Amino acid sequence: MDREPGSLSKPYEDAVSNLIWIKVVGIGNANVGKTCLIKHFCESKFNAGYQPTVGVDYGFKVQEMQGVDLRVHLWDLSGASEFFDVRNELYSGTDAIFLVFDVTNTSSFEALDQWLREVQRFTTGRPEVFVVGNKTDLKMKRAVTSSDGKKFCQQHKYRYFETSAATGEGVMPMFEALLQVVLERQRSAAAARKPSAGVRKEEQTTDIYRRQSRS
Repeated sequence: MDREPGSLSKPYEDAVSNLIWIKVVGIGNANVGKTCLIKHFCESKFNAGYQPTVGVDYGFKVQEMQGVDLRVHLWDLSGASEFFDVRNELYSGTDAIFLVFDVTNTSSFEALDQWLREVQRFTTGRPEVFVVGNKTDLKMKRAVTSSDGKKFCQQHKYRYFETSAATGEGVMPMFEALLQVVLERQRSAAAARKPSAGVRKEEQTTDIYRRQSRS
């Protein structure tokens, strides 16, 4: 069953011992660094050898934030066209998406619109979307400027981050900002579902009146 916009796979108010679950999906062209970003976030590691994701990869981390333990499930979806059907099966129930391009590869940047169309077509509940320019450590090879990335995100109303999975620069701030936004959305949705004190008092008064009328 589809979740309401801003909701998580487990309602905030029903979380056991301040523990909630978040589904995060990484997308983008092949070889832009999605797997490395997830690995750095989960394990603080970087693997310089490139091994393309076959279908899907997965990472998990418990991240403490504002007194809440977030169980973060990260899905790394292959950017290869032959895994189109696999990706589309895994978009459902996503809380947040980080869309990655390689700042040294203009074609990966030009493909962002195509990826966003896929997101709009197959996701439910309007997940948060962050655009990430990765491989900023390769300064001499850079082909997409920070201004290019910021302009794209301003036009599409998405947040923009730059990272280097190799050095770790910007990786944690990006994921922390993403989780912060999701957590705040969930708290707002939970608060909206709770009746106000005035409404509860009115309901109690009405209930007393009904009982007296029957007696």
